[in-house]
Amino acid sequence: MQKLSTKQTKILEIIKRSQEEFGEAPTIREIAKEIRVKSPHAVSHHLTQLEKKGYIRRNSDSARNIVLLADINHKPAPDLVRVPLVGWSSGGVGILAEENILDWIPISTRFLKQDANIYLLRVKGNSMAPRIEDGDIVIVKKQYTAEVGEAVVALIGDETTVKKYIPKDDHIVLQPENSEFEPLIVFPDELRIQGVVKGVLKYC
Repeated sequence: MQKLSTKQTKILEIIKRSQEEFGEAPTIREIAKEIRVKSPHAVSHHLTQLEKKGYIRRNSDSARNIVLLADINHKPAPDLVRVPLVGWSSGGVGILAEENILDWIPISTRFLKQDANIYLLRVKGNSMAPRIEDGDIVIVKKQYTAEVGEAVVALIGDETTVKKYIPKDDHIVLQPENSEFEPLIVFPDELRIQGVVKGVLKYC
């Protein structure tokens, strides 16, 4: 592989650290902030050079589209999988239906703990703050049942919500963590669990 400049080496380290710690690539603006440059175009130029030199690959037009292929010591990067980022409201279709997938995001398999039934969902609102805030991306294991107290992605009619699942004798309480929000009370036939939240990628 070709020799890297000081800036390119720093950017590669930032990408590797982000994928190891958070399971996703940094955005161009996040990289610019870390290397203390004002222009995103300068970062984009360095990324283009890293791509030409075989250290990274960019897969799509999304903000976090960088896939690390090798580190500064030319060692292959940890395995990555492309995980679907789905829309907030499914409009009556399955949450993983093709028309509801917005993008595919590269995530470290180590971060996902080898679990294949995973998707991502960007949260709207602060009902689960401070753990999950507006704009955060939750890592969701696809399943249709949940244990008491687990945070779930659920459909009520055509609307998506993320809340703590608390079943009662004849109804279900969907409990927010933010005390400023009221719990939702629904009957079992009104609720469709779409998955259990397993992690959070904090919005920057």
